[in-house]
Amino acid sequence: MKIRHFLLYGTLNPKYGGPTYSVPIQCIGTQRIGAEMSFVVHESSKPWEDRLISEGVQMINIPDPKNKFQHSWATSLKKYLSSCCDMPDILHMHGIWMPANLYVANFGRKHRIPYVINPRGDTEIARIHLNKFKKFKKKLVWRLYSKGIVDDAACIIATSEQEYESIRILGCKTPVAIIPNGIEIEVFPTKNTHYHDHEGKRVLLFLSRINPIKGLEYLIEAWAKLPEKLRTEWSLHIVGNSDPKEYVYTLKEKVRTMRLQDSIIFLDAITGENKMRKYQDSDLFILPTLNENFGNVIAEAMMCECPVITTRNAPWKCIEDEQCGWWINLSVDNIVKTLIESMSLTDEERHLLGEKGRQCIINRFSSEVVAKKTYQLYEWVLGKRERPEFVRTIK
Repeated sequence: MKIRHFLLYGTLNPKYGGPTYSVPIQCIGTQRIGAEMSFVVHESSKPWEDRLISEGVQMINIPDPKNKFQHSWATSLKKYLSSCCDMPDILHMHGIWMPANLYVANFGRKHRIPYVINPRGDTEIARIHLNKFKKFKKKLVWRLYSKGIVDDAACIIATSEQEYESIRILGCKTPVAIIPNGIEIEVFPTKNTHYHDHEGKRVLLFLSRINPIKGLEYLIEAWAKLPEKLRTEWSLHIVGNSDPKEYVYTLKEKVRTMRLQDSIIFLDAITGENKMRKYQDSDLFILPTLNENFGNVIAEAMMCECPVITTRNAPWKCIEDEQCGWWINLSVDNIVKTLIESMSLTDEERHLLGEKGRQCIINRFSSEVVAKKTYQLYEWVLGKRERPEFVRTIK
C-alpha cells in the first residue's frame, strides 16, 4: 500500500507551525505499520528530513519557489505532477484552499487515484470569517474549486469533533474520519525539571505562532487587569514566529502603551530540546485562541507537565474531563479570573495538575493509536476492510 503526502506550504520548516510536526508523525507511524510512505516537499526541507529518511519514508524534493508567484501557484509541484510516473495507491493532502490542493486533486482524478484530505483548520468558520477580505476570497475559491476538491475526496480527516462540525457546516457530504494528531510520547522528557530561576519570578508561557487568531490581544488586556502583586511575582513570556511579520510590532506597541514591558517578554521561536525545556521551565501555559482545529502546543505543554489554560475554541474538552487544567470561554474577564486562580495555586498544586495532564495525553493521543487508525482508514479507502467505527458517513 503506497501513500504519498503533499504538505501544506511544501516545507518542513518548523516556523510554519503544527503540521510540520504532526504530518511527519503521521507518515512515520503508518510506515512502521507497513505502508510505503512518500512525502513531496521543497528542497529547503532537507535539514528536517533525516528522521523521516531513517524510518524508511521516501522523500521527494521539488525546487523551492523563487518568488511569491511561484509560491502561491505552486509551480514546481505542478511541474512535478505533470511528469510523475511513479503512481501511489492513495494521495494524502493537507489543506483545501491553495492551487496546490487543486493540482493534487486533479492528478488523482486523472489517474483514478483516491485522495484523502486533512483540512488542517481550513474548514473552520472562525478562520474563514477572520476578516472581510479573506472571507470574500475564500467564498470565491470555494465556488471555483475547493468545494469540488472536498466533494471528490475519498475521505476527509478531522482532528476533532469541532473540525468535523465545521466540515458539515460547509455542506460537505464526504465521509469524515475523526483521527486526532498523534503525539510521540517517547520524545518527551520523563520528568519535569525546572532549569532556570528567572530572577525568582514564575512564568506564564504563550508559545505558538504570533497571529491574530491566537488571542494574544485578549491575553495582554487580561494581564493588565491582574493585581499588581501577581504581575510582580510572574512574567508573561510570548514565544513564537510572527505571522504576519509586522503583527508582533503591533503587540509590542500595545504592551508599551499599557506600561507592561517590565512583566511581558517577547522571545523568538524555538524548536527541539530548547522548546521542551521552555515548557518544563514554565509554571503555566496559555493559548487563548479564537480557533484551533487541534493545537499541538497544548499537547506538548501537557506532556512536559506544564498545566494548560486554553479556550473552548480549541477541541480540548479532555482538560475539563480529566480536571488537569482550564478550558474556558474566551473573554478578557474569564482570562483574568482563570489567571488569578491558577497563579494563586501553590507550586505543588500546579505540579499535580501537570502530572494529570501528561497522563491524559498518554492515554488519549499516543502516535501508535493514531497511526493504527490512519492505516485502517487507508485500507477502507482501498476496499480492503469494512468501514471503521471512527469514519462517519451521511446517508
